[in-house]
Amino acid sequence: MRGPSRCSPWSCSPRSWRSGANVRGVAGCCSPRASLRWVMLPLRTAAAVLIVFAVARPQITQAAVEEPAEGIDIVLALDVSSSMAQDYSGGGSKIQATKSVIDDFLRRQSQDRIGIVLFAGEGLILSPLTLDYEAPQQLLAPIEAGKPVPDGTAIGTGLAVSLNLLRDSQAKAKAVILLTDGENNLGDIAPLDAAQLARVLGVHVYTIGAITKHGDSVDEKLLQRMAEVGSGKYYRAEDANTLAGVYREIQSLERSRVGTRVVGGGVRDIQLPFLLAALGAILLEVVLATTVLRRVP
Repeated sequence: MRGPSRCSPWSCSPRSWRSGANVRGVAGCCSPRASLRWVMLPLRTAAAVLIVFAVARPQITQAAVEEPAEGIDIVLALDVSSSMAQDYSGGGSKIQATKSVIDDFLRRQSQDRIGIVLFAGEGLILSPLTLDYEAPQQLLAPIEAGKPVPDGTAIGTGLAVSLNLLRDSQAKAKAVILLTDGENNLGDIAPLDAAQLARVLGVHVYTIGAITKHGDSVDEKLLQRMAEVGSGKYYRAEDANTLAGVYREIQSLERSRVGTRVVGGGVRDIQLPFLLAALGAILLEVVLATTVLRRVP
């Protein structure tokens, strides 16, 4: 006499039903509850394998990334006197070329606070130090030579107003990049006095002379002296491409002062995902055993 049939994964095949053998046994095996019993062993096996992986302490190696140790604060002081409307090699007028270079400079920023000061006969804060680079871009876009500041060239005032923005800065590196195409002829603050104040405040002063082939009245000796006193450097920019390179070089110089730090790198354990997966398999087995597959006396 044939004993009672045992359930197996293939008991529910159509062939088993067509054979007509032990239909009641096959039907019992094919119930949802009986089918779920076959999940228990794979769950237990998966949990065991995952625990073995976790005990083996799997690890991954992370690539180290070098980045600036901290952000720096930079104020861009821009001469907007009427002479800035003169043609400039490779960039329209001087003011147009300078605005384009500054716009590109701002687009390249990520963690440095940037402020903008306009000066001519007086000084004006266009944008305070900010990490929101779109704001100064929008404010600078409509600026034209001779506006909105009274005409003239108050270089000392332009630098002094820039220093006022940096007065409370806690940044490790602080700098003013001052661009002009003329001679100091207005203002109550002498350029060298302002440069000396910058030295006291720990602010580096970089000066740029925007010079054209037509000849300009730029006082290069004064700008060189201001940069020396302010622990910076003087640059002569005769075209837009040179000007763009100057701004990039100055920022690189300031970044070199704060150094870099290594972020990431090393080896990291990844045991936790395996342990959580094993725990999930065990919990699912327990839930099935105490609910759907629970044996009723």
